[in-house]
Amino acid sequence: MKQAIMQAIENFCSTILYVPLENGKSIGKQFYGAAIALIENDIEHIWYLFFKKDTLNIIAQNLLCEDHLCEDDLDDLLKEISNQIIGSAKVILETTYPHCKYQLSVPEFMGNVPTPFPIKLQESLVYKIKNRTFVIGR
Repeated sequence: MKQAIMQAIENFCSTILYVPLENGKSIGKQFYGAAIALIENDIEHIWYLFFKKDTLNIIAQNLLCEDHLCEDDLDDLLKEISNQIIGSAKVILETTYPHCKYQLSVPEFMGNVPTPFPIKLQESLVYKIKNRTFVIGR
């Protein structure tokens, strides 16, 4: 599943945002978060997506030709990003493992999330676009 998530993140950045993806190391502080479940054969895997506000502004510039979004717009944008990335991973998994059953939940906006994250992540992926950080984990 992790490989499918990684491939979906790369696809999102290269084919939708047209920005290079870099591996990140340090994550910094304040993030906006969303949670979405990817269900595999009735087993729920909750994925958390944490984006710095600057990172969301870069994405908003690319997708919406806008930046400095209000809280409601950040909510919508982060849920859409969650659907795009985790939904793409779902399609990758369905193609790779056609004998398995996959479903997505509706993403939930978590609002402003401090670090350390209030959720203990089993595994996480730290990335940067245009030197701005985001973290995806479960």
